[in-house]
Formats: sequence, C-alpha cells, structure tokens
Amino acid sequence: MAHFAHPSSTRLSAPVMRDASRRGDQHAMLLWPDDLLTLFSLRMSSHGMSISRIDMRCDTQYALQQLHDAQDMGDRALALIADELFCWFKARQSGLSGHPH
Repeated sequence: MAHFAHPSSTRLSAPVMRDASRRGDQHAMLLWPDDLLTLFSLRMSSHGMSISRIDMRCDTQYALQQLHDAQDMGDRALALIADELFCWFKARQSGLSGHPH
C-alpha cells in the first residue's frame, strides 16, 4: 500500500510520533482546530474507524497514533488532513502560534 505525504510536512513515523509525545505533557489539552478535527473524525469513520474526540484532546499519545494510523488507510484526503493536524501539533509544541503554513 502506497503512502502519501504532503510535501510540506514530515511523514508521521513511529519514532517521530514517540519523540513528539515524550516532549508534550500527556495531560495538557490539545485544542485541535475544530474544523480539521471534525473532518478527520468523519473521514476516519468512513473507513470504519471511530475516534474519540475527547481522547484526541486529552491524550497526546492516542492522538498521534490516530494521525499515524490515518496514513495507512490508503485515502489521500485523509492523509492530507492528518498531515495538516500533525503540522499544527508540531507548531504548538514549538511554541509557534497560529497556523503553521
């Protein structure tokens, strides 16, 4: 199965995911952009994957795992949404405000 990665983002590899979750506070609320989180949730559900919006906001490791798993669905639009959310996460972790692009 081919993987599609947005050209402006880093592929969500397991080591990157683990490093990112180690740096973040596991108990901090992740206030994902609501429109992107909604699109992500709907697109994942179209593949039979129900995600927990509460866990996406409260559990960094869970959220990053869902973004990583989305890359393996074979859905280009879903991969782009996951990449966008991961870029947002990286920007928040680095202390940048606003949209990372």
